[in-house]
Amino acid sequence: MINLSDVKSDEFWSNTIGGPTTKEQAIKLLEGKNLDPIEGLWYEEEIGTIVIFEENDVFKMYIVEGPTEFNGTWEATIIKTGSEYDFLSRIWYNQVDGYTYSTQTGVLEIFDDYFLTKYDSLSDGGVNMDSKYTRVWPSEEKLVKDDNQSDREKKFYELNWFNLDDPKNHWVEIENSNSEVNILKTEIYLKGQNEIDKYENLLFGNDALENNLLILDNESYDYSIYVNYINSGYVSIDNWKSISAEKIMQELKATAKKDVTDVKWVFKPEISDKNYISYSYETNWIDRDKTFETKIISLGRQGYNEVLFVFNYDDDSDSKEFREIAIEFAETMSFKEGFRYEDFKPGDKVASKGIEGLLADSFGLESIVKLSNFREFLNLITNYTSITFYPIISIFNFNSK
Repeated sequence: MINLSDVKSDEFWSNTIGGPTTKEQAIKLLEGKNLDPIEGLWYEEEIGTIVIFEENDVFKMYIVEGPTEFNGTWEATIIKTGSEYDFLSRIWYNQVDGYTYSTQTGVLEIFDDYFLTKYDSLSDGGVNMDSKYTRVWPSEEKLVKDDNQSDREKKFYELNWFNLDDPKNHWVEIENSNSEVNILKTEIYLKGQNEIDKYENLLFGNDALENNLLILDNESYDYSIYVNYINSGYVSIDNWKSISAEKIMQELKATAKKDVTDVKWVFKPEISDKNYISYSYETNWIDRDKTFETKIISLGRQGYNEVLFVFNYDDDSDSKEFREIAIEFAETMSFKEGFRYEDFKPGDKVASKGIEGLLADSFGLESIVKLSNFREFLNLITNYTSITFYPIISIFNFNSK
């Protein structure tokens, strides 16, 4: 975060018209250059078309054409550090006799065809000014690949992926659980916390929650599966009928992260006669993305497997189809004979919490995974990697799954 006490406003924006006022003029500033991903023409509904270009080791944003009185003026300065972007922007306030101005800071998150501005604070009037800018020019293929992205790709392929070189359907044991699950020919996976932490840090910048297994759809990258075995002892389901889905949802919303705007049930918790619990929920994020998560809790004699399915999701997605994929996975997960739920005997260790407590522990926003950054990263790999990696990169087509 930039310290505003060290900022002189006129170093980062200006009220003087000194920039292009047509798209044609703006494009001429950029043509023939190796462009950073943030450079180009962008559109935002309330401001109009803006141009961003590099000058003196920073990126300047100018309003080009739009409904405001500031076409041709320098609006903001963007500072890039590694792969991260901070910005300082002019904020104007309409007065009876003109405008007053201030400077505010924030961060910028860039994707293939849009970027988001996320301000560090509200405006002086208490307004959230976060915005989405959609790319106008150039097309994505004209952009220069970021060296940091190349390094991330290399590290991605250096992870210890299974089922990559000779993909096939097979069974894999979940460590220390006396259970196993079926892996499809179209899936790759990582085993162990160390490798999964490397993956999470590479894509999301933080360690993973505790997991034994991470499975990725290797056809379309539309889902990922996190599997973790908890050696809690036998979990009683005697009070299943007293569980309130509404109460669980209320508790979840009370702990919501600031970048989550809403969570709602898609399928409320259900219990199968094969001793697993399933439920699904939709998460709405501040950048207008949606994700669809399904949790599976597969019960055994000495503990349980907790499985999180994460799908990329929008208004056209078929939540029933997603759920069926998760249930199909749950149906293949099995404990070995002697360690099944029905193998319980008096004297066995019993979990301190029954099924209601288990649901409360498993249902938390800290476990919700946002998939959009993963998809953006994999999309870059498909655009830039060589044919050597073809077995990993397939056509983005979920319908074949």
